[in-house]
Amino acid sequence: MKILFILFMLIASLYSNEKKNLTLQLSWLNQFQFAGYYIAKEKGFYKDVGLNVTLNELNNKIELVDMIKEEKADFAIGRSSLLLDKINGYDIVALGAIFQHSPLMLLTTNEEIKTISDFKNKKIMITPDAKFTASIMAMLNSNGIYKEHVNMITHSFNINDLINKKTDLMASYISNEPILLQEKGIKYKIFHPKDYGFDFYSDILFTSSKFIKNNPTTTKNFYEASLKGWEYALKNKAETAEIIYKKYNSQNKSLINLIKEGEILEKLIINENDNKIGCLDRTKLEKTLDVFRILGLTKEKLDLDSFIYEDNHHKKIVYELDYQQRNLLIMLIIFMTIIFILIIYFLKRIHDKKNLLNAVINTSDDLIYYKNQNLKYIGCNDAFKKLANKTENEIIGKDDFEIFDKKYAQIFRENDLKVLKSKELIIQEEWFEIDNKMLLFQSKKRPLKCMGAQIGILGVSRDITSLYETQKKLEEQATMDELTKVYNRKSFNQRLKEKVELFKRYESYFCIALFDIDDFKLVNDNYGHDIGDKVLIEVCEIAKQHIRNTDLLFRVGGEEFIILYPKTLIDEAYLSIDKIRNLIKCTTIIENHPITVSVGLTQIHKNDDEESIFKRIDDLMYQSKRTGKDKITVD
Repeated sequence: MKILFILFMLIASLYSNEKKNLTLQLSWLNQFQFAGYYIAKEKGFYKDVGLNVTLNELNNKIELVDMIKEEKADFAIGRSSLLLDKINGYDIVALGAIFQHSPLMLLTTNEEIKTISDFKNKKIMITPDAKFTASIMAMLNSNGIYKEHVNMITHSFNINDLINKKTDLMASYISNEPILLQEKGIKYKIFHPKDYGFDFYSDILFTSSKFIKNNPTTTKNFYEASLKGWEYALKNKAETAEIIYKKYNSQNKSLINLIKEGEILEKLIINENDNKIGCLDRTKLEKTLDVFRILGLTKEKLDLDSFIYEDNHHKKIVYELDYQQRNLLIMLIIFMTIIFILIIYFLKRIHDKKNLLNAVINTSDDLIYYKNQNLKYIGCNDAFKKLANKTENEIIGKDDFEIFDKKYAQIFRENDLKVLKSKELIIQEEWFEIDNKMLLFQSKKRPLKCMGAQIGILGVSRDITSLYETQKKLEEQATMDELTKVYNRKSFNQRLKEKVELFKRYESYFCIALFDIDDFKLVNDNYGHDIGDKVLIEVCEIAKQHIRNTDLLFRVGGEEFIILYPKTLIDEAYLSIDKIRNLIKCTTIIENHPITVSVGLTQIHKNDDEESIFKRIDDLMYQSKRTGKDKITVD
């Protein structure tokens, strides 16, 4: 008993040494966005577990990750960009994502803007930090809109700039600015990245692994009390809004405004799969990282086990197939296809064949449909009904012109006539706009026969958009240099052609710097090719770390590299490449053997084409070589 008492007292003393007075750093000014934390404080949920919590509004000078690093706050609220901060060396552990879907979107009052393709040459008010706006940029890029197609202006955070047409679109929170426009009776349209497949977490509650190690019980108690606060806030939105209105209303919002904000945010907070709050799904985080990589914000991988808090309640099983399993799956698909054909064969010989056939085809996500000789529908599966947004009675007996938009109906009619004429299988791939999304469908159509006689057409259409995008990413990988992981000569030729065409059309100036490692042959001869490869990699790393996200680095020859500076004049480009030249010179890559580079730098001229500008920087670089090396020659 004495030993048990000593152990109990020892455990109790360990917890008693944990921190109880805590600071939570909010990511914005007080509003319903942080309701769960206000409720946990005001209803005593923090106090019930022995915690005294201070809630601090955002100061514009504050970097949230630095607040945690410098121990000026114990917990903070961040965005999905925390993944990048983790990759960049910050000690971050995400306890939970309060917003399962980011409220960040683009808002417009311009009635001429109906689709993303209408953004061309329009003004977009958005913060300049690429990692914070990655979901919006991914939405634009996936629809063929890039930075050079729009005019991005500094965010004023003033809704009147949108109302008064100082900007065509504004990056906004779905829970804030739309409410203000509703109150003023102004029509608006929302472009939400989630609707285009870019679904990011937001308002991620985080701390450091160091804090968790020193305060494991405090961390768990704070997290659970915060979730309890959020559950109460969502069940009692009016009461919660009144508490914020009276005690946390630094923005002077109306009570009705706060209640509306709560109703909108509830849809972003609750996880659709298990109705819980704070879920962190590994697969969703990996998809977010993929978007960051495609946008060029990182190339690194991240151990998500070290990022997700071990007591986060959400668990997800990820299935991966090895080579043998893939072969088994292919055999299974072949087998199931044979079974499907046999099922159809036998269904034709029984009285209830129609109901049984529907039972089979409705298990497929593919669109399955069949028409008579007059090209009117005589049947379809549930997936087709869902796409057409019509009931079976609204489809059967109708043709495509009575169901779909005229331009799509005309495409379907032409393909159907080809099948009837050729009496053979026809495979077509077409792009269609559905719910403001562009989807690629592969359609297979063949003659529909019964007892040897052709009675119409059988069609199967499959959404292959994801397969197309995956193939496109693989093709993009072919433009990378395998050793240095920077873009290769093929990619440079493509990008240079694009920039020259943009300059001729919009006078969008850019600069090019060509640098060559001095005496690189001596490195290979004296130290071997492995050391030579190390020099190439290190030089690339130095350059990559000191160029902007919009700048592009290419390896165009053995030891020749090019930096392309978009929308940049010669003085600014000179400062950048001179800094890189000095850093390479001052970095010890090989002991007692300084590495230097000779540089040629130029800005595009009015009569330039790809060949003339490349020849000019090549000549300038060799002039640097001839006049002493380790220098920059500018035209």
